[in-house]
Amino acid sequence: MSVPYNDYPQMKPRDTFRFQCQRCGNCCRHVANSVMVESLDLYRIAEHLQMDHVEVADRYMEVSAVAWGVPILLMKTVGPDDACIFLKDGKCSIYSRRTRACKLYPLSIGPDDKLKDFLIFNVSGEQHHFVGRWYRAEEWLNANFGAVDRGFIRMEYRFLLECGRIMQRIPRDREEDVVFQMLRWRYFQYNKERSFLTQYVDNMQMLKTELEKLANERTKK
Repeated sequence: MSVPYNDYPQMKPRDTFRFQCQRCGNCCRHVANSVMVESLDLYRIAEHLQMDHVEVADRYMEVSAVAWGVPILLMKTVGPDDACIFLKDGKCSIYSRRTRACKLYPLSIGPDDKLKDFLIFNVSGEQHHFVGRWYRAEEWLNANFGAVDRGFIRMEYRFLLECGRIMQRIPRDREEDVVFQMLRWRYFQYNKERSFLTQYVDNMQMLKTELEKLANERTKK
């Protein structure tokens, strides 16, 4: 994922921390190029706004990259303080559909070595938030990281690893085609009337099929 986890302290599930939202909106400001929007995030936001996935991404997000051929969506920011585009009057206008990064704040998660479980990190430097009641890290995750989220992230780890192996066989001059297929199948080919996870599995299988075609073109030549 996009967070440099080794820059943040790792927490064990039963480690405790204090946290209380100050309703200041500060965690939504100065966030240029830092709030990643995952496939599940985009699906939920598009459903909430009753808009097409491509239209939502075009209006509220921008494409970046974490590696060759691997695009991600980042939330757009506005104003002199680079505030999240969804921050309105100091409040999140899509709070019920906010991204995983926002729901888990001040914590975040990353993959373990076997890509089967989650490592937990404290990613906030805003010390004025660390007041109020005490939480265990696992308690925070249970409240803000549900079964659908966990299922998606586990599959995302596995599928991206599988795609990465295929992409090693694709010529570098075909990056534009790889990025197109990545964006198409990871982010955009969803029907809001159907279950996300079912569609995600189907889409990632299609993505691997399209990437194999690009890899096989090189073999044929």
